[in-house]
Amino acid sequence: MYVELEGADFIPILRERLRFTDSILDVGCGIGAMWDYYDAPVIIGVDIHRPYLEHLVRTTRRAIPIHTDATRIGKLFMPNSFSAVTLIDSLEHFVKEDGLKVLAYAEQIAKDQVIVFTPRGFFPQIGVDNYNLNGEKYQTHYSGWEPEELLELGYHVYVIRCFHNRDNVSFVEAFGRDHPPVDAIFAWKEIG
Repeated sequence: MYVELEGADFIPILRERLRFTDSILDVGCGIGAMWDYYDAPVIIGVDIHRPYLEHLVRTTRRAIPIHTDATRIGKLFMPNSFSAVTLIDSLEHFVKEDGLKVLAYAEQIAKDQVIVFTPRGFFPQIGVDNYNLNGEKYQTHYSGWEPEELLELGYHVYVIRCFHNRDNVSFVEAFGRDHPPVDAIFAWKEIG
């Protein structure tokens, strides 16, 4: 399935996808900012940059942070361990080969679905850490993803038109204020 949405916010779509989820593995969780939107009783967040985990904005008792490289999740978690695995604004931080490996691990670990949110195409980002926690190295974008790639991998794809624009500081730094907006991809794969 491929659908283009104009001016949509991905949060309601994400919440609807996660509505009956009992556990979530949040890959590249950063400071846990998305956890407000996760109603699951169990949340495990993994991130490679320990200072993000030490400065979580949401320290809910149902969330456990784990400091690790996401390319290791296949060794850390058993198959079918979580209802859902999310990669929200994290897939673009891997070179393509590692991103595909992380997606494959996520698909093994998830019981029900894997959810991805990422810019459409390559969104150049280097030397930026919006949390001011010296994570610039980990916030660099190494890959760009197109809807066709995710469709080939069996994902349902929503393209959110013009999602990234001059209201986003990272967008302005990467493209400049006068650059046309850049689309985003919200994709999910149902497992089982």
